Amino acid sequence: MSLKENRTFKDKLNQELAEVRFSGHGKVLSKTHPKSYREKLSSIWNKELHIPVLPIVLAAGLIMTTVSMKSTLFDRAPNLMADREMIEFAGYTYWKDDFERAVKLHENKNQN
Repeated sequence: MSLKENRTFKDKLNQELAEVRFSGHGKVLSKTHPKSYREKLSSIWNKELHIPVLPIVLAAGLIMTTVSMKSTLFDRAPNLMADREMIEFAGYTYWKDDFERAVKLHENKNQN
């Protein structure tokens, strides 16, 4: 574009925008450059936050899963111990189910 075309374009734009007046410049300046403590606090609250949803949802799911598994494990442990019976054999103490499993394994080896 030549210099003459630029000037004619600018003149035409100025004629079209002659009636448009911006009157809110004081409000904009007070929001972008706060002076008082209240204006500064207001500008902090007016910030736009962009929070990614996927990482937050994954983290919340992981936390909830961990908490539910933890409570499930702690609930089961006393029940498992309460169901088991201890026996004495040859001066040693064993869990009954472990002892029976070991005896069956030993019997199977002797049969083969």
